[in-house]
Amino acid sequence: MELTESKLCVVVGAGPVGLAAALALAGRGQNVAVVEAEPEGRQRPGSRAIFLANPTLRRLERAAPGLGRAVADAGIQVRGYDTYYAGKRVFRMPFPAARNPLNGFGASLPQTIPEQLMLARLKELGVPIRWGDPLAGVHTDRSGVTLDFESGSSLRAAYVIGADGARSMVRKSLGISMEGPSDETPFIIVDVDDLPDGSTQKAYGYFHYDCPQLGGRNVMHMPFAGGMRIDVQCLPTDDADYLGSPDGAREWIGSVVDPWYGEHIQWTSTYLFRQVVADTYTDPHRRVLLAGEAGHLFAPFGGRGLNSGVFDATDAATAIARAVAEPVGAHTYIEKCARTRRRWGLRNRDVSSRALARMRGTDRQTRIGRRIAARAAPAVLPAGAWLANGPTMLTLPPPGMRGFY
Repeated sequence: MELTESKLCVVVGAGPVGLAAALALAGRGQNVAVVEAEPEGRQRPGSRAIFLANPTLRRLERAAPGLGRAVADAGIQVRGYDTYYAGKRVFRMPFPAARNPLNGFGASLPQTIPEQLMLARLKELGVPIRWGDPLAGVHTDRSGVTLDFESGSSLRAAYVIGADGARSMVRKSLGISMEGPSDETPFIIVDVDDLPDGSTQKAYGYFHYDCPQLGGRNVMHMPFAGGMRIDVQCLPTDDADYLGSPDGAREWIGSVVDPWYGEHIQWTSTYLFRQVVADTYTDPHRRVLLAGEAGHLFAPFGGRGLNSGVFDATDAATAIARAVAEPVGAHTYIEKCARTRRRWGLRNRDVSSRALARMRGTDRQTRIGRRIAARAAPAVLPAGAWLANGPTMLTLPPPGMRGFY
């Protein structure tokens, strides 16, 4: 595919964040194209990000009318959330069913499904995607961006959205660093099939602090359209590679859910979570904006990665459309977007870090707080809510920051 338009807005990366950016740009009348290093039809391992919150679905709906509803319809509405502590259920939070899924809490589904829906919409709109051509470098100047590819070709664009993931070539080419701590102990993430009787889709989400069946490890599971995700927090002495293997997962799965799931594993992975945010979300010439994991990495609890990535993408598209329409104020629009999205990145990183700290309970004060909350939770709603909210930390944003991501 030849892309030669000098005023092109190019999105680097055809994951869900990049596709959302392209749809938002197209919806604002921009001449947009997508470039992706991997080939078309690539196999995407596992469910990856499984939860799109209500504000994110509405962002998708505004970017491409009907898309948010299609994504919500493809997912399931989780019925509620149970919190356990040391073998006892201490709190239950039911979620009311919504007739219109866009009015519900959110949609739980594998990441591949929104990707497929977004790709289909881009095809309908005639947005070109160059597949299988890895980026070699990005260079900016006052008038635009030059993208060089490993194939030897180059492309000139007015603006670029870098949505090319944690190993972002866009970010690296611009010399933007992304530093921060890595979580010291891994988590095991396992996708399993639906039970044949259909009960998996009706299950509540679940988080268990100090699960006795797993030697005091924390465990959670969440249904999604087509299966269920099970997460286990390893202990420092664990052989994480074995626990994350199909054989190892099969051994412990039966102690926390129906043993049937252990024989119907779709995918397993071992993660050491990073809590990092890029130093800046733009370049000195204000021609590039970073989005999603190109600009930040968080632990997945609370869905902050993909959900905040969609907000990055759609905000970047809005800023670029304004910059194209009003060249005199172009730098201001890009700079404001970069600062705002980085501020959200820092907030999400800090909230995610607090969630990990509460889950781990590595300090005495947190452990005492969890025990007190667990004892009070059956009778004291705020105590139960505090404990239940530990893995997600879905608190209201500070004044001046709208939304959650």
